[in-house]
Amino acid sequence: MSFVPIDFPREVLVLSSIEGIMGYRLLVKNEKELESYWRGRNGSGNVFFTTYGYRGTQAPKHHRVNYDTPMIHHFVMDFDCKDFRNKGVEVPFEIPQQQVKDLHQYFIEEDIKHYVWFSGGGFHVWIMLDRTHTPSSGSAVSRIKHAGRKMVNEWHKMFNLRCNDPGVYFDTARMIRIPNSYNAKRGCWMMPLTTTQIMENTYEDFMEQSQDPHRGFIQHGNTSIKLNVKDNVEVSFGEIETVDVATTSLSDIHILPCIAHSAMGEGNPPHRARVFFASYLADRLRNFRPHYTVSDKSKREHIQQISQICGQQGWVDYDPIRTEGQVASIVTAGYSHPTCSTLYMEGFCLGKCKYYDGTGDEI
Repeated sequence: MSFVPIDFPREVLVLSSIEGIMGYRLLVKNEKELESYWRGRNGSGNVFFTTYGYRGTQAPKHHRVNYDTPMIHHFVMDFDCKDFRNKGVEVPFEIPQQQVKDLHQYFIEEDIKHYVWFSGGGFHVWIMLDRTHTPSSGSAVSRIKHAGRKMVNEWHKMFNLRCNDPGVYFDTARMIRIPNSYNAKRGCWMMPLTTTQIMENTYEDFMEQSQDPHRGFIQHGNTSIKLNVKDNVEVSFGEIETVDVATTSLSDIHILPCIAHSAMGEGNPPHRARVFFASYLADRLRNFRPHYTVSDKSKREHIQQISQICGQQGWVDYDPIRTEGQVASIVTAGYSHPTCSTLYMEGFCLGKCKYYDGTGDEI
């Protein structure tokens, strides 16, 4: 795994093999601890780690990393058999494969340094940056996310990359499958790919070739890409440019892209993202009215609705009793969802979305 620096500390995801037992994040401080985690699970279950290592941990217990202090020298694009521009509907494997073919061919022509893996259900593409970015605040993280999303958006327009998961690239709290690890769900190993495999393999070829473990990596291109970030310059949210991001909806509720990106879907999102998610849903369910104008009966219904939505996200450490208790605190206290400026300052902002200036659908 030496194709990019493996920085520490970072977090890994511990999943139980027993149905119904929660998973949890675990801090690993060095390569020895990561190897211990890897050897104990790889080949029998799934192994994940944070996309980045960090320079700090969270006080007072210091058992989690500080997500505002990543060392960003690459980013990962995750292609699945889903159309993320159409509510994640399932699509044939050949569709994301064609998108990866197009992107890979472009990267080869532009000599962009990257690596491609077959992940079992799709592809992971790792792209190298020309230097390591080291933000120290939420707003600095947001600037990096915004610059990265602007760049990726151009590729989306060029190649219609509808199967690229928008919740993965440049997310500093995201966990990803460790390269060359075992995919227990698919019953195969992640596999580094040559250009010939990317361009010519069928799904059956990939599955046959991935039944045995693979080592190392296969580099494509030689030039690391530059990310245009205004480092060491304090940029207010008002100066951030508009960026095209997909809309996620729950029935008739449109979710702010930054909140959907950080809290929705399978994984183990940080606590702050979950609080923002529940607060936003609470505000929406009461139509943004003050909480004291809502009846106790309606509040109880809102608590159940929000708890049910949280339970549908696939969070590996989901605890229904604990979640309902925390949601009840949010609903009864009348927490309002965070402002755009708050989301920017805390590192959740992806850029001004179509809801910021009211040009999008009404929320």
